[in-house]
Amino acid sequence: MAHLLVSWIAYSHDFIYTAGQKAASSINEIGPTVQFHQHFYAAGGYDKHVLLYSNPKQELQTEHLANLVRRQHPGRVVQAELLEVRDVISLAEVKTKIETWLLQHREHELTLYFSPGTSIMQLSWFIAHTTLGLDTHLVQTREGKFNPDGRPSLLELDVSQSAVPMTAIVREQQVANRTAALALRPARRNHAMVKASPTMSTEFLLLPGLQRVYGLAAKVAGADKVTVLVRGESGTGKEHLARTVHEKSARHHQPYLPINCAALTDSVLESRLFGYVKGAFTGAEKDTKGLFELAHGGTIFLDEIGDISPALQATLLRVVQMGEIQPLGGQPRQVDVRVIAATHADLLERCGQGRFRWDLYYRLAVAELELPTLRELPQDERGKLLDFLIHQKQASLQRKVPLELAPATREKLLAYPFPGNVRELENLVETLYVFSEPSQLILPADLPRRLHANAAGVSAATSLTLAAAMAAHVARVVAQCGGVKRQAAQLLGIDVRVVTKHLHLHKQAAATT
Repeated sequence: MAHLLVSWIAYSHDFIYTAGQKAASSINEIGPTVQFHQHFYAAGGYDKHVLLYSNPKQELQTEHLANLVRRQHPGRVVQAELLEVRDVISLAEVKTKIETWLLQHREHELTLYFSPGTSIMQLSWFIAHTTLGLDTHLVQTREGKFNPDGRPSLLELDVSQSAVPMTAIVREQQVANRTAALALRPARRNHAMVKASPTMSTEFLLLPGLQRVYGLAAKVAGADKVTVLVRGESGTGKEHLARTVHEKSARHHQPYLPINCAALTDSVLESRLFGYVKGAFTGAEKDTKGLFELAHGGTIFLDEIGDISPALQATLLRVVQMGEIQPLGGQPRQVDVRVIAATHADLLERCGQGRFRWDLYYRLAVAELELPTLRELPQDERGKLLDFLIHQKQASLQRKVPLELAPATREKLLAYPFPGNVRELENLVETLYVFSEPSQLILPADLPRRLHANAAGVSAATSLTLAAAMAAHVARVVAQCGGVKRQAAQLLGIDVRVVTKHLHLHKQAAATT
């Protein structure tokens, strides 16, 4: 296993351009790439620097940059590599290319230097670091002019697994000097493996209402070949439960690769799952393994499985039945992968409607695990979770005193249904910390408007189905956010696609009344 430093070229800062000329006239020796090698590379203990560029037209200047580094630091391995991206501000394209590259190099320790590149490239590094479960570190540099001593500094982002599933706490950690950097390396490697491949954290509050399903998960983990279907609303912790099954199984040393099926189109999802061969479609410039092949020996987590198309359901059925995949344009291949699927939908109802295949449902639901919603938990357990999050956020936000709730405020919070479940509650607690003063008593008036709107509409909502009541609540939150669905999704702690579905349901209900 090698230790690779990976970064994009800094198109605007690694090179010097003459006015009116599109091509670079020379290398910028105070640019981020040269400066990293000057001040930080030796202390990092890297075996190679992979210098990525996104456009074939950048090949010559990237090679010039790599050659300059080699001349200045004899013996260093700097490899210029094309990772072609047609739209460098398209998150979907950049993220897909980065994730594919990282998965192909998953056997190495990877330090991602994310200062160079567009903001979308930087965001893609962060997403890959927190979701792929690889041995990765995130580092960035700060120019000397922003430091009191006038010297550049190296910062490592510490992405800690939150106590609440699918959230993270990000901290900057400054590596003060080369000696400190070398001393931190072994610890950082172990730390990154824990944080990037989150297991069932000791900080995770296992309420009595969750103990049964987590006990069942431990039993299921021991049955290695059994497929698992996890059911639960958004924000209930489906991926956390899936990771627990993987970590307690005999496959825990092998890959665990999650993917959100609802977030991708059919064609993209198929290529991500099964891979493709060179020339299979426009833009397929080399053979690329899919997640099933990359997860060989381990576990794949298919989130929101209920949203895939009938055509893809048929393809997936063959994989689950036969353990056989077929890359786009390629030949069938055998894989040994445990499948854990999850959904917020009622798959039995969808099967009855002809929207989901019965045979696939039976194959996936050999073992079913269902997570309760936050509102289904007894009030005392919701209170324990609230107290836990208050103290957990106090620590993560480095507040000297915990959030203090007035009795009426606490009562209102415990009565609120929380359609976004634990994620929405966590987001709310963090919001209250951010907007309150130390030692301030939080009154009901300090709570977001959506909580008051919910209270005002309870009597009307009692005559509705639970789904309609939730849809109405989501519609109110979207209205309060000025119609911005992404902002509403963030407040509720749910995916923007789930917000869209609730709005559609609410519109249908309104049309029939």
